[in-house]
Amino acid sequence: MAVRARASSRLPDALVGLAAGLVALAVFAWRVGAPSAWRDEAVTVAVARRSAEQVWRLVQDVDLVHAPFYFLVHALFGSSATVEQARWPSVLAAAATAPLLHGLGRRLALVGAGPRTARLTGATAAALWVATPLVSRYAQEARPYALATLVATASAYLLVRGSGSPRRGWWAGYALSLPLLAALNTLALMVLPAHAGWLLLAGRGAHGRPVRRRGATAAGAGLLLAAPLVAWQSTQHGQVAFLRPPTLDLLGGHVVFALGSPVTVALAAVVVAVAVRRARSRALLAVGLLWGAAPVPALWLLSQVHPLWTTRYLVVVAPGTCLLLAAAVTAALPRAVLSRRGWVRAAPAAVAVVLVAGTALPGLRMQLVFRDPQLGHAEDMDGAAAHVAEHARPGDGLLFVPDGEYRYRVLTQLHPDAFAGLRDLALAEPAAPSATLVGVPVPPEELAGAMEGVQRVWVVGGTGPLVTASEQDRETVRLLQEGYRLAQERHLRAFAVRLYVSHDAPGAVLAG
Repeated sequence: MAVRARASSRLPDALVGLAAGLVALAVFAWRVGAPSAWRDEAVTVAVARRSAEQVWRLVQDVDLVHAPFYFLVHALFGSSATVEQARWPSVLAAAATAPLLHGLGRRLALVGAGPRTARLTGATAAALWVATPLVSRYAQEARPYALATLVATASAYLLVRGSGSPRRGWWAGYALSLPLLAALNTLALMVLPAHAGWLLLAGRGAHGRPVRRRGATAAGAGLLLAAPLVAWQSTQHGQVAFLRPPTLDLLGGHVVFALGSPVTVALAAVVVAVAVRRARSRALLAVGLLWGAAPVPALWLLSQVHPLWTTRYLVVVAPGTCLLLAAAVTAALPRAVLSRRGWVRAAPAAVAVVLVAGTALPGLRMQLVFRDPQLGHAEDMDGAAAHVAEHARPGDGLLFVPDGEYRYRVLTQLHPDAFAGLRDLALAEPAAPSATLVGVPVPPEELAGAMEGVQRVWVVGGTGPLVTASEQDRETVRLLQEGYRLAQERHLRAFAVRLYVSHDAPGAVLAG
């Protein structure tokens, strides 16, 4: 009878988790292929289309931190990978995070809140995950951030399960999750203080086994396995050399961006204050604060010395934020003397509804923006390629200014058909054979010879004046100014496409 009772009590939880996963999948899959790729997604697709040997050669020197994702997309879709296909692993990972977050929130709230409120707390955390616009944005990203977030959530779940079970398998799973987390995103290890906070509160687990000792041992083993990979990744620190110390405006902007709107930020501030003062589950509150709040200012402060600040590195914080906000549900738990009043018993559910609606409704505009073809991922690479494909002629030349930035030249790998008839005048060796992201450029002194006799040159770069960031760029601009005139210019989101025509070209050549 006891076994049957336990099984029946688990059924509603399983159904809620399943429902959370299905709703999350529907939301995150909605218009997944609509937004144009941005530069990093273009790199994912370009690299995944290479052979496994070529991918391995590349990551020896660059992008090792993204190697697991590159190999995953390559294994799933091969040389014909598209942006939409490369986004699907993130969609599925984000959808799978919802039921895990439900289970984790329920277990964290159980001590202090009781089964009924704990179930509601877990469901609220999962609903907040689905409703938060930032989650949808990176659930539709052809990069590993959603996968890293799934592993971070699974890692916390394994830790909590291990703390309450005599089975060693939970601890083994937790230990193995840490090197996987580091492989997907080194900075995702920011969740470890939340794990430490849980262990400090957990004390001793089932059958008197010392949870703290087992947790510390498992974490130590996992970090020991991750250490060689983290050390190897650190040798490629040049990949984040473009980052600069963030300002206070960036910190505030991230908070608004992460929560979806200023209205949600204000609501969250009130909710967190209430939770800190009245939440019944210390474990849920501690994990929420250490996972969902503390890493943001911590990374901001670290980035003043060693710049690592960018919003996408903080996606892994989002599940913790959902748990922190959901802690307010336990703050509404009625005291025993008031439990007979129906409206008091309904207070936790009312708080849950306000939380989810207060996140979903103000964030709806950003949900739509993130799925816009041009605005969604802030760069219109598709539009730039389509413009060239429509107006270019076989034999036209192609240049990128600035040439050294991968964001522009990777266009030819993302949309090879659009640039098939053009000559990349400044490219000495293509990307895949050279084991680089975008290839090896010709020396500046050879550029004039490469441009000789070319009457029409397409120049792709950023909006605004042409950037002369290097000797190569300065030589390119000099040759364009001396031998060509601007005949056509099209500005798109984060891209400008310009057609330059030789002074010696006949008038008929000017027609687009």
